[in-house]
Amino acid sequence: MHEAKSLVLKRKGETDGFAERFGTDIPNGSLIFIEGKEGTGKSIFCQRFCISLLQNGHTCSYVSTQFTIKRFLRQTASVGYNIRHYLMSGKFFFISTEVTLAETLPKNTFLEGLLTCRKLFDPDVIFIDTLSTLLKKSLTEDNLVELTSFLNRILGTGKIIFLTANPNEWSEEIHNAFKMITDVHYRITRESMPGVGVVHNIYIEKFNGAKKKFEPMTTFSVKPGTGLSIESSGVAF
Repeated sequence: MHEAKSLVLKRKGETDGFAERFGTDIPNGSLIFIEGKEGTGKSIFCQRFCISLLQNGHTCSYVSTQFTIKRFLRQTASVGYNIRHYLMSGKFFFISTEVTLAETLPKNTFLEGLLTCRKLFDPDVIFIDTLSTLLKKSLTEDNLVELTSFLNRILGTGKIIFLTANPNEWSEEIHNAFKMITDVHYRITRESMPGVGVVHNIYIEKFNGAKKKFEPMTTFSVKPGTGLSIESSGVAF
């Protein structure tokens, strides 16, 4: 049994270069935390990681606070990360909180709903995008231990969990707690670069258990039909 899961994504025999910059593999039992303010690109990275893991033979589940299933399939197809086949074959399980929770349950019950949704945690890899949006009305410093203990039990079985968060949506104490317990910590930013303008960067702040080299910072863009593209000096390659 492999001790890690590959992030390599091949299309037409070529890779997009992101896996190599991100350490190539994610060790089993890892908690991955992707933080960034609204519009920085948290979801597109989840989609990129998800399609590569599916392509490499793993099952995935995905909770989205932004997309319905129809919009998610349209979005992933538009950037070349077509997930429809995996959804139809049962390899991919998708939950939209707009449909399953938002219309039926008060937001202060969302933590309980998350902890009791067993099917969500059956696959090899679980994505929750965005956790801070989902739980901003139900997660407190008092019940944070309940959530982290639950996640640790899931991670103990060898599964991988991706969580995204907007630091502006919950308390600094809760945000820092996730940064502390995570195994892999990505931070996505929008920054102004002299002579270039606004650029999008992703930083690897922490990578416990990395087996291969990774780059601490990558400048990226998103292109229709291609998805994430690595940039150098403002020019994609």
